[in-house]
Amino acid sequence: MDRTHEARTIVVSGCPQNELDCRRMADKLVIHFQKAKSAGGDVEKIKYPTRIKGVAYITFEEKEVADRVLTVEQLLADKEFEKEYPLTVYRFSEEVFCYTHAEVDLSLFSEHEKLIKELRTRNRAVRISPLQDNQRVQVEGPFTAIKKLREDLLRLLETSQKEKSVTARDRRRERQSSRAVTSEQGAAPFSSEADASNTEACLIWLDTNVFRYIQHVHKDDFEWILKKHDVQATTQVGGDLTGVTLKKRYQGLWQLETAKLEIEQWVSNVQSRLRTETIHYEKDFEEEKFLQACKDVSCGFPRVLFTPVEGHIDIIGNSSDCYLFCQLVEMQMKSSLHDKDRWLSASPGATDMSYYSTGRTGEPNSLPMTMNSDMHRMSGNNLYSSMHCDNWSER
Repeated sequence: MDRTHEARTIVVSGCPQNELDCRRMADKLVIHFQKAKSAGGDVEKIKYPTRIKGVAYITFEEKEVADRVLTVEQLLADKEFEKEYPLTVYRFSEEVFCYTHAEVDLSLFSEHEKLIKELRTRNRAVRISPLQDNQRVQVEGPFTAIKKLREDLLRLLETSQKEKSVTARDRRRERQSSRAVTSEQGAAPFSSEADASNTEACLIWLDTNVFRYIQHVHKDDFEWILKKHDVQATTQVGGDLTGVTLKKRYQGLWQLETAKLEIEQWVSNVQSRLRTETIHYEKDFEEEKFLQACKDVSCGFPRVLFTPVEGHIDIIGNSSDCYLFCQLVEMQMKSSLHDKDRWLSASPGATDMSYYSTGRTGEPNSLPMTMNSDMHRMSGNNLYSSMHCDNWSER
């Protein structure tokens, strides 16, 4: 695709997938983007469906039309649809060939509806869909756009925490002032709480999986940095994010900032070498088998961390170690199944139903296991626990 053609092309995500067949849906999209209320114009061509579900590419005859539709909220409505569908529209680029999706936990934020609206305004290339629990959202879009969204969330979270810290500090000062006035009146002695107010603090947000990996593999290095700056750290796990609060008594805030900067740079360096593989299993009773296989294999991989999550197991480490770890787990699972089959077939009375009381029913030796390579090679801290990347090219 040449530059001129690319400048006239937009990406449309959020197209309804079960309302109409593909040809009729493509016609509905063309009609929508030719309407004046959509700020549209003449459409040269449309590509739908694409390799990404719910995504279409629309090329206009004029670049000005493509620029104009990006400035308008797009809502796809038709009498044949059961409801109206908000569309996410952004400019076409080669970045769309690395399309990612993830679930984001917003439980650490307040006013979720206001936050989602702000995020949509600031990140127009990302489709944000609230999930049923109202504290998690599904996000999808180009990898770089998802990365920018992560940075926005971290910045908003840090700002929110700073505001809370300032408010708490002002309240402490008010209490101290009140006690000082009371003391002058001869009613109250000096309280140790005033001494505690001298403690300064700053907060770092880290991806929970990355923090667990650091505690598993680099715990001594992390504690050495804390000791170097005479800093104490307390942690608070909040789903996908872990807050690390640094505290230091009777010293200037600039020393805490120095410690924070060094930790952030060090974590970024560690994270740049990490990769996350995901082992999925289909049934709950398989979890114990996979966990045991991971425990057995982990003896040979001291720098790999496996973390059980509902429905899957995350494997965290460098690229080669993670790949080999998962291969060995798969081999061990297949080996254990084959060994059990041989034992059942060789045992007297193998056809007796009592031999199947453990839950083995003679199904084929197939493993319900898939591995998704989740590359966490972003600068800074990773917000998402799972990010699947579909690399492809239409050119």
